[in-house]
Amino acid sequence: MLFVAEHTHPALECPMLTQGGKDMIKELFSEENISNAGIEVVGAYMSCPNDEGAIHKGFFIIEAPDKETIKKFFGPMAVEVREVKPFSEIAKTL
Repeated sequence: MLFVAEHTHPALECPMLTQGGKDMIKELFSEENISNAGIEVVGAYMSCPNDEGAIHKGFFIIEAPDKETIKKFFGPMAVEVREVKPFSEIAKTL
């Protein structure tokens, strides 16, 4: 099944601002960790405005058996997970 997981955090709390946060991101998205989680990251996109008062948003397109597998992968990071389908499949039903 295909899902979009969305993560949001304030710019001032971005994990990329600390070495520990950078290391956490590297480990989380390592090929080994992704493989062990039983998921496939199809795409990952970030909206990181330069404004320190802004909100950063991450959008992750993930192939996984269910939502719970994705939430387990992200661990303590809060993510909103939604199942999605290619629009081409939806358009065929119109």
